Amino acid sequence: MKYVRLRVFGMTCDDCAATVRAGLESRDGVVEARVSLADGAAEVLIDESRVKPEELELLPVFRSGRYRAQVRSVEDRRCPGTAARAIS
Repeated sequence: MKYVRLRVFGMTCDDCAATVRAGLESRDGVVEARVSLADGAAEVLIDESRVKPEELELLPVFRSGRYRAQVRSVEDRRCPGTAARAIS
């Protein structure tokens, strides 16, 4: 399992955050998604054998033109905080 942090652009209301969350959770391999409108971010737990972190940026919810996502960091869920890999 990997813990992926995304920067999410284009959200302006709670419905936007709910749409992004649903779009993330619809992808096979996404175990859980939490989306913060205030932070413009999403925290996503994935099964990396089924989906790669970079693939999250290409989900239909982000290809619509309304929202855009950028992977900010990826962390091994088994060792939180020790295997963080920042994405610049």
